[in-house]
Amino acid sequence: MTVTAPPRPPRPTDPVDRQEVEALVEALIEEARQRARRRRRIRMAVVACVVLVGATVFAVFERTAESQNSSAAFTPRSNSAGGKVKVVIAGTNDKYPYVSDGSLQGIGTFKATGAITDTGKALAYRTVSADGTLITLRVVAKGNNGTITYVVKIDTTAGTSRWSIASGTRAYHGLHGKGTETENATYTVSVLRGTVSR
Repeated sequence: MTVTAPPRPPRPTDPVDRQEVEALVEALIEEARQRARRRRRIRMAVVACVVLVGATVFAVFERTAESQNSSAAFTPRSNSAGGKVKVVIAGTNDKYPYVSDGSLQGIGTFKATGAITDTGKALAYRTVSADGTLITLRVVAKGNNGTITYVVKIDTTAGTSRWSIASGTRAYHGLHGKGTETENATYTVSVLRGTVSR
């Protein structure tokens, strides 16, 4: 019966084999490289998750802000007919000479209350029929929540003045409305009263 003794651990005084040292160094370098790669992958995954969460949160907040702006800009009553509105337009008829060909008559301001609550700049364009019996005003009201174009038709023979909404943008897209228009004695302030609906 033969017994084999376990290999003797190297002593500090034993000669060092150069190939073993190089292999050990290469193994250590490769292990360090693998650790660095793992750290880079983990960091990239964390950054990607943070970017994804940030984009999702931003999209949710943006959508919430848009819906709040839309509901604040147009708040009709609960019935399907919509709500009452009053729009006061000033300064569009007291700075420029009288025009009748559809060009810009004046630039002023507007303030809407009721079913629409907004303020801003108003641009008025005037057209007059050849016989002078029909005056058409196209008022572009540019507010904080969007733009509404009102068309006012003034029948000088019947003494009636009616308005309707021709178009709307942003919060006012798809908005409909109509009513009557009155002016002050100097024709510098115009008031539109009526109803609006979707």
